[in-house]
Amino acid sequence: MDDMPFLNELNTQQRQVCIDENNILLKACPGSGKTRTLTYKLAYLVEKYIDSKKLNIAITYTNRAADEIKERLEKIEIPEDKVWVGTIHQFCLEFVIRPYTMYHERLRKGYHIIDEYVTKQYIEEIIEELGIDIGYNKPFEYPEILEKYQKKLLDEKEIDFDDILSISFDLVSDKKFIAENISGIIRTILVDEYQDTNELQYKILSSIVMADKKIQVTFVGDTDQAIYGGLGGVAKSCNELQKEFGIKFQERELDGCYRTTQRIVDYYSNFQLKSMKIQAVSDIRDKMGCLVYDNTISKSELFEKIAYIVKDELLKGVPDNEICIIAPQWWLLFPLSKRMKELLPDVKFDAPDITPIKYDPMNVFYLISKLLFTESGQRIKLRKRVANEIIEILTEEYKIGLSEKIDSYKVLKVINSISPTDENGIVYLQEAITKFLIRIGIDLSIEAYLNKAYEDFIARVKDRVKNNHLSTDVDVFKQCFKEKEGVVINTFHGVKGEEYTTVIAFGILEGYIPHWDIIINKPFYREVETKKLLYVVCSRAKENLYLFSEQGRTTQRGAPLISTAEIVAIDYEYDDLEEISK
Repeated sequence: MDDMPFLNELNTQQRQVCIDENNILLKACPGSGKTRTLTYKLAYLVEKYIDSKKLNIAITYTNRAADEIKERLEKIEIPEDKVWVGTIHQFCLEFVIRPYTMYHERLRKGYHIIDEYVTKQYIEEIIEELGIDIGYNKPFEYPEILEKYQKKLLDEKEIDFDDILSISFDLVSDKKFIAENISGIIRTILVDEYQDTNELQYKILSSIVMADKKIQVTFVGDTDQAIYGGLGGVAKSCNELQKEFGIKFQERELDGCYRTTQRIVDYYSNFQLKSMKIQAVSDIRDKMGCLVYDNTISKSELFEKIAYIVKDELLKGVPDNEICIIAPQWWLLFPLSKRMKELLPDVKFDAPDITPIKYDPMNVFYLISKLLFTESGQRIKLRKRVANEIIEILTEEYKIGLSEKIDSYKVLKVINSISPTDENGIVYLQEAITKFLIRIGIDLSIEAYLNKAYEDFIARVKDRVKNNHLSTDVDVFKQCFKEKEGVVINTFHGVKGEEYTTVIAFGILEGYIPHWDIIINKPFYREVETKKLLYVVCSRAKENLYLFSEQGRTTQRGAPLISTAEIVAIDYEYDDLEEISK
């Protein structure tokens, strides 16, 4: 393996997984080098079969995880044309729906993907039309609402996020040649965070693998981090995978934690569902660090205490991007973010700002905006990929016949020639999109479905500006696409897969964790779901962990919220926050 020096960076377990060409179910504890192993397995297969034209596929749960793998592959100079990395929805669009649109009655005359903004609009219109008061119920629990919603999508030639999976399954299961064609161009499929894969996703992948059982399959994950069960995530056993895919799997483990102190490991091991001994093998394994749990602090004092901790950690030399503040839900973080910026004006924060343009990488107008509001000379490969995606959406989804001269180079040339003509970001965005479309030969007045999508996109931007009292300055729009830096502020779910020297978590209260929905409707799941989330939260910390169940929060009816039972039950030696403060 002398021609693959990157393998020398791996330990024995990681290296064996990389070079093993069996189908594998890999159980990986936090900090065991899962992402590195997955990335280097892709690199190994590319280098070993360098003359092959087959693709090595990695399916990730988030776009952020996909970007991390792509960046790592780029650093070790792996040819990008031999690897595909993205989410299951992106995989379905690129490999199933777009190439085989003509074989699905619903898609063959064109379609486009709507987001939750349009879905919400449709549902509100339908509820008003039917005169139904749904209260706190979910709209689609009413058959008449679901029926009208689905008819609306058909009439408008639209599909939503869930349709991407259901239509893809229809295609690969009903038209066997589609599964055979796709399987013929794939060497391996690696699935990251497999415990969050739902039944339909398993079935789509198994249909492709069953068409060519030579495809090598690797599932990677940690069943104790299965925090998306409410969205249908299923952590299948080895036997269940073998039955589903019709191939034999070997179980493997990564059990050493390379990022954390043993003290932190011992603490989050209290929340394991399946006891697996985790040994810290990092350079800091013997450090004590800080471990604080406080369920006495008042809600009114919490933000000032968190600001003090952040300032103290920075003074100790912890880099700002190695500090993370998290809570169960976004709405708890917005006031925290605002207050942190007031208390620590000289500190940078990677915070959840409400921006005029919502992240939506499957929307063609979001992608055009991304090119318009980012520097033309920066990250050329990424800009080229975005340009190609714009062309593909226009031609495959909207069935717009572009000139053969319209390639990624032409798209970027046109985008780069458009400069801000107005200080108002909305005005400039409308003018710039119109100019871009005209210059590549598209007239919105004769492209009805594209025009509707454009109007929906602009309406959403205007609503976000109005409802959240945002500035319309062009610079504010540019901020939507700038890479953030500084102390990270995120949700419990949002930091899954990440690691920080210092983690500060608050809102550990009954009703938030576990959520009321589980407490009321699924009480038999409450302990399992709560422990999984606490396991994820606590295992993000490398050295210092501060946990708060603050006093003073109440239910909508005014009843006080109490500390989450599962964290109170842990008998552990905590540090004294007041002593640390001194």
